[in-house]
Amino acid sequence: MKRSLTSVLSVALAAPLTLGLLAAPASAEKALTDIQLPNGFSPEGIAIDEGVAYTGSLVDGSILQVHLPDGEVEEFAPSPGPDKRAIGMDVDRFDRLWVAGGGESFFPGVAPSFRVYDTDTGELVADVEVPGEFLNDVFVTKEAAWFTDSFAPQLFKVPIAKDGEIGTPERIELGGDWVPNQEVDANGIVAAGGGNLIVAQTVAADGTGGALYLVDADADAEGVADAQRIELSGPLPVGADGLVLIDRKLFVVTPESVVKIRLDRSLTTGTVITTLDVGAEWATTAKKYHSSLYVVDGNFGENFANIGNPDAEFKIVKVPLGRFHQ
Repeated sequence: MKRSLTSVLSVALAAPLTLGLLAAPASAEKALTDIQLPNGFSPEGIAIDEGVAYTGSLVDGSILQVHLPDGEVEEFAPSPGPDKRAIGMDVDRFDRLWVAGGGESFFPGVAPSFRVYDTDTGELVADVEVPGEFLNDVFVTKEAAWFTDSFAPQLFKVPIAKDGEIGTPERIELGGDWVPNQEVDANGIVAAGGGNLIVAQTVAADGTGGALYLVDADADAEGVADAQRIELSGPLPVGADGLVLIDRKLFVVTPESVVKIRLDRSLTTGTVITTLDVGAEWATTAKKYHSSLYVVDGNFGENFANIGNPDAEFKIVKVPLGRFHQ
């Protein structure tokens, strides 16, 4: 079923905050370094490989590359054509950039798909449609690329052979504790070792805020993966999005802040350590490089008015890990 941008706002109806409120965070200490992106670009995802960051456009699917040591921004890949978008992204061990392409559940006319680029040449090496709703984020392991679907309780696993050959996408249903919230659902994803993934739910179905789940990557014979909700010591804001895992320290990007959580050894419980306003208008996701997080400011605007607004400003915010206490 198609959903307009306006309908997506209903994700917060069961929660104490609305996404409209999330678009206007409180003032924050200015980040040490902001990397300005072209006005109107509308970024969402980020990948980092050997000091080069990649971020893609929600407007036309084009991709920029950013040289992090000096902040130089240049085009990596032009728009791949009409009705294409670039959302979550990651780089594999074969120096290929994987890009989630969204879907018509959010962008009418856009087919659910993913793309793969050669980072050395910028060549598009794969463009694959999948029978999903909206491919949002992606995390690549040695064996597979894992995509979240934000409008259906499922993941897509794309096997990667030892020689780098890209396999056929496999649909993995989220089971166990996972209860769909009927709107923007699964969001950020990260591998957690031991055959597990951690998946962020934008807002839990019970309306208590965002939620995190430990997901067994080995689905059962019916293609269902067990998802166990991670018990947290404090609330997680609505809008849980990108995830960065460093040892057992999990950083959760939300529109207004980045939340640092210390996970126990089982990864089933977590202590909320710090909630840090990083100075973004609407933070979406992040990646680590050296001793900092690089956080994308998607600056969606109220009712997503800045997506496609040629005058809207966007940036990547550098946040030293030392700003997160403990």
